[in-house]
Amino acid sequence: MRSQHGEASGQGQVHQAGRDQNNHHIETHVHLPVGRLTVLAAGLAAVAIGITVIVWTASGDKAAQRPPGPPASAQAGATAASSSPETPSASASGDEASPSPRADKPVYTGDLRLTNVDLDSDPPSVLSSNTGASFWINYSTLGDTRQDTIYGLGGGLFTVKPTIAAWQGTTRPSRQQCTTLIATQGAEDLPVSPGSRYCVKSAKGRIASVTVTAFDEAGGSYAGSVTVWNGAS
Repeated sequence: MRSQHGEASGQGQVHQAGRDQNNHHIETHVHLPVGRLTVLAAGLAAVAIGITVIVWTASGDKAAQRPPGPPASAQAGATAASSSPETPSASASGDEASPSPRADKPVYTGDLRLTNVDLDSDPPSVLSSNTGASFWINYSTLGDTRQDTIYGLGGGLFTVKPTIAAWQGTTRPSRQQCTTLIATQGAEDLPVSPGSRYCVKSAKGRIASVTVTAFDEAGGSYAGSVTVWNGAS
């Protein structure tokens, strides 16, 4: 009985000792002094700073070894040359572009007998009557005084829209000036005298400047200078 109890007691002590050892192992903690922790943190910071300096130095060495690029002005010129389309110059081709015809270039300039004038024919012509005429002059006198009158399309009271206007300038008007004058100061009929100027519009839209010169007693009509332009397209 004693021996068994002794064995049992011994085993109990052994198990208790084992548990004590296990508990002692579990609850064991590593405690470092505060001074050592400070030294360790400072060492890690120094290592990080050293690595950063090495990387920065290596990057600077690579940038220093890189060959220098062209100046900014050269780069801008190269960019402009590559982005702009190539346009051959006239001197390179040896053939300069011819200018387009001017709108004020007359299609006819000449002298006509101012009776019944057709401006739409090429060249302008004198008709035997006012039928189809762009403008015409009715010749009449009152005693010894001439009472001649110029009419536009249709003639007299049959004029649908005024197509003649008196030009007061001392030089020949342009096509645009005549066009504007007819549109703003057009009339159905106007008195005629030597030296007077008129703007006229034909049935096909041609514009003419008419300058009356001298009265031909033998022919019984005025001579005149006429300049004709095509109408606006």
